[in-house]
Amino acid sequence: GDLRCLIRDDEQDLDFFLNITHIQMHRRTRALNRLRRLLSDREDSTDQSPLFSDQSFGNILLPLAMHPVFEYKSKTEEAYVVEAIATVGEISKHLPWSKYNNTLQSVLNNLARYPDQERFLIAMICSIIDAFHFSVDAGEGTNSNDKTQTPQSQGNGVWRSLKNRIMPKVESYLIKEKVDTHGAK
Repeated sequence: GDLRCLIRDDEQDLDFFLNITHIQMHRRTRALNRLRRLLSDREDSTDQSPLFSDQSFGNILLPLAMHPVFEYKSKTEEAYVVEAIATVGEISKHLPWSKYNNTLQSVLNNLARYPDQERFLIAMICSIIDAFHFSVDAGEGTNSNDKTQTPQSQGNGVWRSLKNRIMPKVESYLIKEKVDTHGAK
């Protein structure tokens, strides 16, 4: 299918799938870097046809790019994780709203579950937010105090999701209470 362009029978060093599964960390890092550059170069070119399908982006490439962040264990993996975060951001530019929203929600929800990876998860959230590419229409003449608004005047689904789910969750992580050893805030 559409992922065929990532396979290189003539040059194994350039084959994405061989390198992303390679035991050597630098080969995995280079595979992600090549994927990110391929997507970025394609975005800058005049050819606007999608390189991969939504299913390839969301079900294959995105999980492969997100995996290193959750599996980070030592300082030697840091370059790999940073490249993975950049690749997640580049892939996010090509996701449809539903997959983009689910991905962002998933990373936000995993912040509490992976405290050791907090700085990388925050970097991934920033990378995903930087890749936001959707039309946001808050609706004409909306007034948050007006209880008689029709669904059409409340804006599109992207706006509602941002306003009701994503922004409150992001704000809750921006305001973090510190508790000392005695339990005082």
